[in-house]
Amino acid sequence: MMDNAFAGLDINIDEDFRERVEGLVQLREGKSASALHQPFRRNVDIWFFAIMLAVKKGLKPTPPKGKTYKAAEGVVLGSDSWRPTALTLLAISETGKAEIVDSPNEMMRIASCYAHAGLPLVFSMLDQRGDDTSLDYICDEIEALVS
Repeated sequence: MMDNAFAGLDINIDEDFRERVEGLVQLREGKSASALHQPFRRNVDIWFFAIMLAVKKGLKPTPPKGKTYKAAEGVVLGSDSWRPTALTLLAISETGKAEIVDSPNEMMRIASCYAHAGLPLVFSMLDQRGDDTSLDYICDEIEALVS
C-alpha cells in the first residue's frame, strides 16, 4: 500500500465553482442531504470524479482561472487507499517522468488542473439531466463511459 503523499496538501477548487459544488455535495446530514439530488458525499468525491471524467474525455488540463477555496485537506485522499496511487499514476502519465513521485506539489497541481477541466463538464452533464435525479443521471453517464 502506498503512503498518501498528498496528506500535507490542500484540495483547492476555483471559487467560481463553489456554489455548484456545494449544491451537489452532501455537506449536511438530515433531511437536506439526499444522495438522489446531491450524488457526491464529500468535496473530494466530486473533485476526483471531475478528474476521472476529464481524463476519460481527453480534456486538456487547465489551471483555476482565479481565486480558489480550500475544498478539502489532502489527507482525505488517504481515506480510499487507491486514490493517492491513481493520482501518482496520472502525474507519471502526464509528465512521462517517474521522478514526479518525489514532487507531491506538482502531482497535486496536475490533478487539480484535470479537476478544473472536468468540473464544468460535470455541471453541464447535470444541467442536461431533465427529470432524472442527479444520482440517476450520474449513474447513467458513468455506465455509458465505461461500456
